[in-house]
Amino acid sequence: MDRAELAARLVDAGEHRDALLEDYLAELDVKLAYFLKDICLDGWSSNPMRSLAASAILRKISRLKKDPEIAALGCWTEGIEKLIQGDMAHAIRSLDEAQTGFVRLHKPHTGAQTQVSKVIALAMLGLYDEAITCALRVRAVFLAYEDLLAAGKIEHNIGNLYFRRDQYREAEKFHTSARERFLAVDNERQLATINNCLANTYAVLHKFSSAAELYEEASKQAERAGVPVTQAEIEGNIGTFALMRGRYDEALDYLERSRRRYELLGMPHQSAIAQIEIADAYLELNLVPEAWEIYAVVTETFAGLGLRAEEARAFASQGRAERLLGHDEGALLSLQRARELYQAEGNRVGEALVLVSQAQLHHDHGEDNQANNLACEAEGILSIAGGWHQILLARWLCADIARTTGQTEKAEHLFADAVHDSIREGQPQITERCYTGMGLVAKAKGDTKTAADCFRKAIAVTEELRAPLPGEEFKTAFFANKLLPYHELLRICLAEGNGRLPEALTLVESARSRALVDSLGGTHEPLSEAHDEFESMLLRQVAELREELNYLYKEINQPPSSEKRQRELKHELREREGKILEISRQLQHRRSSTSLQTQSFDVNQLQDQLGEDDALVEYTALDDELLAFVVTREKISVYRNLATIADLNQRLHSVRFQIETLRFGACSIRKHLPSLTTKINSHLSGLYQKLLAPLDLVRRRQRLVIVPHGGLHYLPFHALHDGDNYLIETCEVSYAPSATTFLHCLKRGKDSLDRALLLGVADERAPGIQDEIRSLSRVFEHSTAYIDEAATAEALRRHSSSVDVVHLACHGQFRSDNPLFSALRLADGWFTVRDTYGLKLNQALVTLSACETGANVVAPGDELIGLARGFFSAGARSVLLSLWMVDDETTRQMMLNFYEALRAGQSLSASIRTAQQKMLKEMPHPFFWSPFVLVGHW
Repeated sequence: MDRAELAARLVDAGEHRDALLEDYLAELDVKLAYFLKDICLDGWSSNPMRSLAASAILRKISRLKKDPEIAALGCWTEGIEKLIQGDMAHAIRSLDEAQTGFVRLHKPHTGAQTQVSKVIALAMLGLYDEAITCALRVRAVFLAYEDLLAAGKIEHNIGNLYFRRDQYREAEKFHTSARERFLAVDNERQLATINNCLANTYAVLHKFSSAAELYEEASKQAERAGVPVTQAEIEGNIGTFALMRGRYDEALDYLERSRRRYELLGMPHQSAIAQIEIADAYLELNLVPEAWEIYAVVTETFAGLGLRAEEARAFASQGRAERLLGHDEGALLSLQRARELYQAEGNRVGEALVLVSQAQLHHDHGEDNQANNLACEAEGILSIAGGWHQILLARWLCADIARTTGQTEKAEHLFADAVHDSIREGQPQITERCYTGMGLVAKAKGDTKTAADCFRKAIAVTEELRAPLPGEEFKTAFFANKLLPYHELLRICLAEGNGRLPEALTLVESARSRALVDSLGGTHEPLSEAHDEFESMLLRQVAELREELNYLYKEINQPPSSEKRQRELKHELREREGKILEISRQLQHRRSSTSLQTQSFDVNQLQDQLGEDDALVEYTALDDELLAFVVTREKISVYRNLATIADLNQRLHSVRFQIETLRFGACSIRKHLPSLTTKINSHLSGLYQKLLAPLDLVRRRQRLVIVPHGGLHYLPFHALHDGDNYLIETCEVSYAPSATTFLHCLKRGKDSLDRALLLGVADERAPGIQDEIRSLSRVFEHSTAYIDEAATAEALRRHSSSVDVVHLACHGQFRSDNPLFSALRLADGWFTVRDTYGLKLNQALVTLSACETGANVVAPGDELIGLARGFFSAGARSVLLSLWMVDDETTRQMMLNFYEALRAGQSLSASIRTAQQKMLKEMPHPFFWSPFVLVGHW
């Protein structure tokens, strides 16, 4: 048999390999060993598992055949095997043994070839000077033998060594020389690799167009050459390149492609490197806890593998994350460890970036002299050797320190230079920071015109960066620390009088519930559909985790077990929920998200939708001041200083305390209801005086839509008391997360409410649910009811798209610790916020006749994360939901009254008012009649 064919058969033989070796014992010679070595080297970049198999076979053959050349080849492939596995020290020992063996055989050229791989291993261990010395010595051998391909490979590695040390000009020189040699020998596989590396160098040197061209060329060459490892490297680098330029959607897409490919190839150290790139993207997008978790894992991975440069980078990033989390002590320790590792590496650029992070930490605490010294030192180092992103970050920090220390002229000059260079070098993240800083400086000087212009420019950059992000989680998190220019421009508009009120309200809307607004008007690829086999595997994992979660939810809600068992169940619960969230983010990395909300909020359009007796009241805050915009058909007004946020929160706490008094055991304290009603009314009257009385609305308006802010999302405005009456006795009240959301819901309106889907699951806390569903079945002309074991998630998914009303009467659970796992308990398990996104509602009214279905976590920018969000995203026009634990009997009667009013022709807001007024007469305490709020279309 031909030796090349035998080598291939042995590699592919699997469990039959030993028998094949025995059958062909006579053919196990040096020639066969060289073919196996070639398979091992080729497989390194195309099929690592095949490479490992070839190495294992060569070791067996070297034991069977005591031939020094076979032994040397076996050491060579063992070195490659250890490189793939991340064991660099072992790789170096094996490769040195291989070289020694070939030199003894008087084959210096072959011996030099083994050292190409050794250079890589030395670099990974941070032994750069030794690696460069080795590489230059080997290159001299190759040039003496006129081996241009091998000389190009070693120059390629030398360039990589300089790149790892952030010495980009030297890297460019060697990479360019290597590329010329590969072009001369027309080797596409090597061209793919060198074009990728040279593109990295161009990217850092901000030769963006050259970098983009080479990445594209390298990607095509790698695909043609069939080298998936190189493809994974290229994809990872394209992702990092996109991240550098603020193209977050592209960055997440390519970084996830790279991570998946490395994982499938069984390359753990490369997969860990891809993970840290993804974590860096998360950090940029303010997903700080998620990034920190990745850093904490990979630092251990890199330390265990002895990869000092990667470990330094992971510690530096972990320090940045800990600073943002407020873990100052941990941040200092991580940054100090990173600095020590970079010093050991001789990497001045890496050390300078740590200095920038340390300076930011001191700046956070007002230690500006120390911060300035560190920032200036870092800028000096970076200006000599760093890339533009790093240089501009240091310059921005120096400017911001000057601003906060009152050095206005210096700050103005530094910001202006930095913003100019950041635009020129394509660094929008720095551009946004600089425009915000320039606006603050101009404001401090009293130049409001310049300040407003700068804040508008900062907002424009933020909007451009945010638009293509692939999922609500990323959009919400990204916006969290970008609100300052919106607030400052709002402050300027308010100070300049009524003529700027439309712009002021538009600004408030621009910074409110933006991710929800995008989901209402856009298209999203569902997470339940796989792009490839890898995603199919992830979705299977999610399905398994969901089954385990349903079991755990059931266990945790059983009669109390031991405290230890409860802790164990909660730990297992959090572990699995965390894994589902992690997989969901991985799936979102490669999803597109297109928003139709391309136009800014239109105040005139809102006013056109309001009748003569209607008003929209939108609350917001500036620092500690609560204010309200009131929009009617005729005008826009603003009311300042309604309350301080601190005072408001105290009053809200008092109301909530009174509600909680009746949450458990209402029957046992029924005899105290009159005094409890008086007590809660006093608190509701106090809030009325703060929130509504100054607006002078109620006597003149029959219909209000309330857009709350912060803690006001938990307040039933319709229960506010003016001393004589509740608000619901005077006018209709509905709610909206934002005016933009309200307008969008109005577009979803339709007349008929004939077809209803009714699902109910009774339990010991709500035994009347069966009666509720049966009563409602008689109200609608066409209804489909599923009760108890028939009320499944599948029934909801199958029928909800063809009805006008979806009524869900079941137990609800709000999870403040993990709001995306807030859920409704259907017959076959918990239906979470994430599950609601998979529904396809046809402008339906959704009623959640359960406890706490209206509870949300209010994220920055008034992003509400709870059940209502999911149903709106799925196509609901209105959602009726509860703010607290509801009473079973009163809820059944209120729902019946609500739907009967609807069927009699009343509007949604009029119908809920009718139902609440009837219940108010029977059960005067607001606990019973006011928990339900109508959100969306009125």
